Amino acid sequence: MGRERSTKLAQGIRVRTYASGNKSIEIQFHYRGVQCKETLSALNPDKKSDQRYAINLKAMIEGAIERQTFCYEEYFPESKRARTLGNAKSQITIRELIEEWLKDVERTYPHSTYRCYKKSCKAHLLPNFGDICARELTPQHIRAWIRERTCTLKSIRNDLTPLRAVLDRALNDDVIERNPLDKIKVSKLVDRSLAKTNYVVDPFTKTEIEDFLTHALQYDPRIRNIFQFAFFSGLRTSELFGLQWTDVNWDKVEVHVQRAVVEGRLKETKTQSSDRHVVLLPAAYEALLSQKQFSNGDDYIFVRPENKGRFIHYEHLDRPWKQILKRANLRYRNPYQSRHTYASQLLSGGENPLFVAQQMGHKTTEMIMRHYGRWVEQGDNNQRHVFVSSFGQGIKEPSQHYATEEVYLPEVA
Repeated sequence: MGRERSTKLAQGIRVRTYASGNKSIEIQFHYRGVQCKETLSALNPDKKSDQRYAINLKAMIEGAIERQTFCYEEYFPESKRARTLGNAKSQITIRELIEEWLKDVERTYPHSTYRCYKKSCKAHLLPNFGDICARELTPQHIRAWIRERTCTLKSIRNDLTPLRAVLDRALNDDVIERNPLDKIKVSKLVDRSLAKTNYVVDPFTKTEIEDFLTHALQYDPRIRNIFQFAFFSGLRTSELFGLQWTDVNWDKVEVHVQRAVVEGRLKETKTQSSDRHVVLLPAAYEALLSQKQFSNGDDYIFVRPENKGRFIHYEHLDRPWKQILKRANLRYRNPYQSRHTYASQLLSGGENPLFVAQQMGHKTTEMIMRHYGRWVEQGDNNQRHVFVSSFGQGIKEPSQHYATEEVYLPEVA
C-alpha cells in the first residue's frame, strides 16, 4: 500500500500526494501563535499558474496578518479553523467552549478540581447557557440566572468560576469581543438572606476535646490517634489521609505536609503554601507515638481499624466521628471543626497570628483574621505583649548624655 508524499514548492507551500494517487496544494502559515494548514482544493497541483497563485496567496495572508487585517473566513470560509481563529464565530456555542475547556482541565488540573468544575458546568452552566451562541451571551442572561438562584453567594461564585475561565479564553481567542461577566457585580444581585453562608466556626472547648478523645479511645485507639492529631495539629482531613511516616522529623518534632488524599486519589496539597512544616504540640506528638504500634509496615501513618487499609474517603472518618460525638453527648459539628479548634485555641492563648497561619497552610493572616478574629482579640486581652525591638526602650537624660562626651566651645577673642 502506498504512502503519502509531499513536494515542497516554496516556504510553507507543498504538494501532497495521497496513497490514493490524488494530489492537493497545502498552504501553511502562523496565526495567533498557531500553525495553520489549509488545503487549496480548488487548485490544480500540476498547473504552474495554480502553484504561483498559492505562493502569492501565502504572501497576501502573511501581509494581512502583519497589518492585523487578516480575516480567516474570507480566505477559508469552510475551514474548521475559522470557527476558533476567524471571524465566523457567531455559531460557536457556550456548550462547545465549555466542553473544550473541560478537556484541558481534566488533563492539567487535579481530579478533585476537575470534578467540581464539571459538576458546576453540568448542573448549571450547560442547562442555562449551553445552547446560546458565545457572541450572543449578554450580561442580562447571566443576571437573570443569578437572580433565580436560591443558594449562597459563595456557591454562585463557585459556579461562575468555570464560566469566567471559558469566557476569558474566548476573549483571548477573539471568539467574543468582550466578557459579559466583567459588567456584573454578583453581590448586588443576591438576596441579602442568602448572601452569607450558614457555615459557622464552632470550635470545641478543652473539656469537650477531653470528653471526645476519652470516648474515641473506647471506640478504637487508632481512631483516637487520628482525631487527637487532628485537634492538635490543625491539618485538613485530606492532609491527615496523605501523611506518611517519612514525613515525620522526630528530632525537630515536626511533620512535612506535602500531599493530600481527595476522593480516593493522592494529590498535591491544596495550595503552594499548604506544603509546609508543622511544629507539633506535645499532644500531637503523643498521638504519633501511640500510632506507631499500629503501623505494621504501612507507609501511611493513619490506617483504619480491622485491617481495612488506609483512609481514602471522608466517609471512613465521618461515621466514627458521629458515633463518638453521640457517645460523648456532644452536639454535632463536622470533622473540619477540629481544624478550627486548633486555630482558635492557639490564638486565644496568645500565639502570633502569622505563626498560626503558617502552621495551617495560609500564605497570609487574612483567613485567620476573617474566621478567627474574635479569638485573636481574646489572646490580646489575656496576654501582655512583650516588645522584642530595642526601639523606645528608654531615653538617656541630656545631662547624662553630655557627661560622657567632651564638649568643645569656640574660643572667645
